Amino acid sequence: MGEQHGTDASTAGLSAERIARNDAIFRQANEAIRAAAEGGDFDAEPVPFICECADPACQEIIQLTLEQYAEIRSDPRLFLNVPGHQAAAQGWARVVETHDGYVVVEKIGPAGELSERLDGAPNPATAALDRDDRRTRDDKA
Repeated sequence: MGEQHGTDASTAGLSAERIARNDAIFRQANEAIRAAAEGGDFDAEPVPFICECADPACQEIIQLTLEQYAEIRSDPRLFLNVPGHQAAAQGWARVVETHDGYVVVEKIGPAGELSERLDGAPNPATAALDRDDRRTRDDKA
């Protein structure tokens, strides 16, 4: 049996900051996919987008139209996930929409705040953040 991606075990021990950064890195890749699709580099829709869960090893693909992806992207706290992969957020996300083949999750708490601040960062993996943003799951309360 292969390794499970997008699970709580795949991201155990990650902080809210690391969760938000991982999601932002996948979002950045999807923005490049969207730009290529809008530029005519894809022949037709749907477009293959990458699951934006917090598991850095996840490589699941979700087929969406550009319009569907733009709707998710309209809010910096919303992310595209394969159903069940919200567990990789370690409690820092909640499902707000369920569709055939994907769910939309909202990052909450410090991970949500960080998602907003990392939105559009040239390199979300290294973007500077305040020290207070590094809380762990145990610090939620």
